[in-house]
Amino acid sequence: MYRLMDTAIIEWKEKVNTYSLHTKFPTLLACGVATKISLDGKWLCLDKNEMIYLSAGKIAKLEKANHQVVHLYIVSFQMYSLTEENADLLLYRVDHKQLPAHGSIASVETLSYRAVTLLQELVGEIDVGEQHFHSRQNFLLEEILHLFIQALKPYKEKVDLIMREALAYINRHYDQNLNRSQLAELMGFNPSYFSRLFQQQIGRSFSNHLMRVRIDKAKMYLLSTDATLNEIARKVGYTDGLYLSRKFKQIVGVSPSEYRYRPKPRRIVAFQYSGDLLALGIQPIAAPFTPWEVSPLIHRELSGTIDLEQDRTHQLEKMDIDLIIVPEYLYYCPGKLEKLEQLAPILVLPWNQLDRLEEVKLIGKILGCEAEATMWVEHYQSITHTAVAKLEFIIQPHETVGLYEVWEDHTICIWNTTARATFNLYNGLKLTPPPRIQQEVLEVNSHLFIEGNILSDYAANHMFVVLTEDYYQDFPNKLLKHKAWKQLFEDPTRSIYPIKLNDFWCNDGLTLEKQLSIMLEKLYNH
Repeated sequence: MYRLMDTAIIEWKEKVNTYSLHTKFPTLLACGVATKISLDGKWLCLDKNEMIYLSAGKIAKLEKANHQVVHLYIVSFQMYSLTEENADLLLYRVDHKQLPAHGSIASVETLSYRAVTLLQELVGEIDVGEQHFHSRQNFLLEEILHLFIQALKPYKEKVDLIMREALAYINRHYDQNLNRSQLAELMGFNPSYFSRLFQQQIGRSFSNHLMRVRIDKAKMYLLSTDATLNEIARKVGYTDGLYLSRKFKQIVGVSPSEYRYRPKPRRIVAFQYSGDLLALGIQPIAAPFTPWEVSPLIHRELSGTIDLEQDRTHQLEKMDIDLIIVPEYLYYCPGKLEKLEQLAPILVLPWNQLDRLEEVKLIGKILGCEAEATMWVEHYQSITHTAVAKLEFIIQPHETVGLYEVWEDHTICIWNTTARATFNLYNGLKLTPPPRIQQEVLEVNSHLFIEGNILSDYAANHMFVVLTEDYYQDFPNKLLKHKAWKQLFEDPTRSIYPIKLNDFWCNDGLTLEKQLSIMLEKLYNH
């Protein structure tokens, strides 16, 4: 936990070339011009828009090269760790072990410009002696420290994160006039360097990857809509159907019309989406059985499906495959799609974006199973309609319902309706979320990660808690060790229902239906 201690803007006078800074607390420093800093007798260079961390109880001597007026931006803070927790006491102690080394500099190449602007904003907002610990200021402090520490991480780790952000941006904006220079600027690189980095990390050039995404989206539209080629071209970022047709045949090997009217696939390998296929009455011939790709709840229905859990894709070489369905996050795995394309045609689908029922409908259209998709959706809605009537006698009109996942570091994740069967609660059963979950998760369609000390602000009357196997088997003992959870268990207005992470990791089609049964059983037995 961080706590803001002090901020200052120091005006370094025009004719004064040196300045000494004594740090009482851990401190972040930025300067308006390039500056030399002496730390323990060693001179370092701090450029404009860079930031340096200074440990508590240190003296830093600064020198500037010219006589201009310079501003120093200084933020001092304290870091604490929770050392004792019981029903009556939370004890935090000062703990600097996780802070960077004294003199660590986040350089222009790695530090987000946002970090510097936030630092200046934080310093500019506060007058010494007033509300140093206001929640907004501490929020800004945490974001600055996060960006600073990210900038200090090993090069490869930073590059991986940036490339994931770049690919995610392309997945969201492929239909726009997107170019390499624009994306490079957004990611904080010059275009030439970004181009080389993209090729190294992704295994494709930026232009080839963008073309790949657009063609993959065109495949999906060809199979799932009656849109004309010109309409599809505009949907995927091209100006006309003729250009799309030429690129499509170049990449796929057949024309768009040939692709649209080929026989519907039946022998399907599914990387994800197995629950959707089962809802349509289709059993994939192979799939990875990791719990984040196939829920154990549908293992029985997948009897006879080859398990690819160990990435034994060589098994596929001997199989007669019509289609391989993959999620778009495989764009992050260099060479993976190309390897699979050597075995069979592949189709890349959106991941964790669609309404759970809409995902079944989409796959139904693609596979020529629209009637089966409609039948399953009506079946699901029939279950929820019946359940809503029963729940009127269990859940009072003023009561709220939420779903919370507990991680090993005690972070609590509150998911939107694309994950962990939250869809069942709010879309299926039409239950009411706590106000802050409604505002901060559902309305903005985003996941939320919180610490236990503010859990009560998001707590519902009926709380489904997603737990790892060891927490589930020892429920509620491990949760009761933490004050926030202990208080909730002792509150007679709240009911807490444990569910297994492995069962709820996926929530596709038939999996969602089985999860609904588990959730309803817990509510009915309340």
